[in-house]
Amino acid sequence: MYSINKKMPEKIRKYYIYPATEGIFLAFLALLLTSVTSYFIYHHALFAIREEIRDGLLRTASGIAACLNGDQIAGFDSPEKKDLPEYQQTISMLQKARIATKHCTYLYINRLVNGSVVFVVDPTPIDEEGKPLFTDEKNLEPSVPMTAYENPSNELLLALASATPVVSAEPYSDNWGTFYSAYVPIFDSQKRFVGTLGADLRINDMLERCKPIEDATKRAFFVSCALSLLFGTLIWFTRRFSLQLNESRFVLLESFLLAREFADQSSIRIGKQLNKTSVLLKNIADRLEKLTGNDQSEIAGQLKHETIRLSTLADKIQVVSELKCGRGNLELGTFAISEVMMRLTGKMKQGSADGFRLKTSFSDQIPAELYGPVFTYEELLEQMGVFFLKMFSGEVKCSCEMVQEGTREAIIRQSMFSDISTADNSGMDLLKVLCDRGKRNDFFYEVELAEAVAVPIVRELIYLLNSDIDISLDKNHFSISFDTMFQKSPETETSEDAEEE
Repeated sequence: MYSINKKMPEKIRKYYIYPATEGIFLAFLALLLTSVTSYFIYHHALFAIREEIRDGLLRTASGIAACLNGDQIAGFDSPEKKDLPEYQQTISMLQKARIATKHCTYLYINRLVNGSVVFVVDPTPIDEEGKPLFTDEKNLEPSVPMTAYENPSNELLLALASATPVVSAEPYSDNWGTFYSAYVPIFDSQKRFVGTLGADLRINDMLERCKPIEDATKRAFFVSCALSLLFGTLIWFTRRFSLQLNESRFVLLESFLLAREFADQSSIRIGKQLNKTSVLLKNIADRLEKLTGNDQSEIAGQLKHETIRLSTLADKIQVVSELKCGRGNLELGTFAISEVMMRLTGKMKQGSADGFRLKTSFSDQIPAELYGPVFTYEELLEQMGVFFLKMFSGEVKCSCEMVQEGTREAIIRQSMFSDISTADNSGMDLLKVLCDRGKRNDFFYEVELAEAVAVPIVRELIYLLNSDIDISLDKNHFSISFDTMFQKSPETETSEDAEEE
């Protein structure tokens, strides 16, 4: 047979899930990682293309230098040589080479004379149509042979001093702008060093060649932002779904634990019912045994009287059994505790002036609507009120408190108590007997006990066999309390389910 105690844990493990925080954190982390990766790729791509431009500039200058006539260049040693056909031919050749390569802005030839750098050939840059490439006067004026070069770069000085190819590692600035430059040595037919060919690439041209990489990096960054947002949204959605599943699991496990607790309580109550039934049967046996010692003429009448009382008790138990099995004709309905308390005080006040001594209260934790045997419940409270108002001359208090709330049930504790100083001596004796009967679970032994106080409490206790009846008498108060389990209102459950959906 299935046992709920074998499948349920003692404690419910709760998982802490924060969908929004986790989504934002992981989205930021993804954006950070993709941004660092993009920057790394961008940095190395720029480095690679710069190295490629520098190498290309050096190869271009080397190819052009190989086509120059070193013997003619060696003869360009004075300003008067600018009108020589050979000089003009060299200028024309450098201009055509610049137009053909499109990788450099300036092509010029330098030489080191008496420790100073001078221009040997310095043509004006022109475009394909033969027009000057620049319109400012400084660039339109070509340098004549042996014109001093002010503020030459360190790379140029190194190339002139070592007669080896040199390319600038970083851009440098002079009177004509900011450039990357390559310098290639020029030799005559005797392998003598006669100067260097310089090739300059403006930094603007360099940036234009790097611009596609920058644009691609920007697009990659925007794509990474979109992907990070999508990733964060996906994490938020999945974790939120996990949170809902976890909350549903938590509610389900909590309901199972409550069900197990209810099952355990039901087992305890069944044991108490069996104990009460055992006491009842023993009392009946004792009463029948006492009859055997009486006169034969009296036995028939007493036995008939006991049979009637036993039959009446059996009928009451039958009513309870039918009620527990769902076959009773007890009217069930939806009610509110506040309305029950109002009707109770109203009936007590209508019955007698003593009804004004009854004060009611109820807890705010009790659900607004409950479902159960409202008429029997009100009848029991009314009869208890009559009992207390008869026994005590002071204030009587009636309270309802929430004991336990499940998903569909609620256990309510009803208590009625009063100060014992307001009871007379005969009433105190009766209260003591009633408390003694309550402790020994033999309310059914003497039905006269209930009849003596004008409260059919035996019937109500049978109706509430599933509850623990607590009758206590201390130094200051006498109280009767019991717990009753009601279902939550079907309408309330339906509205809650609709809200969850």
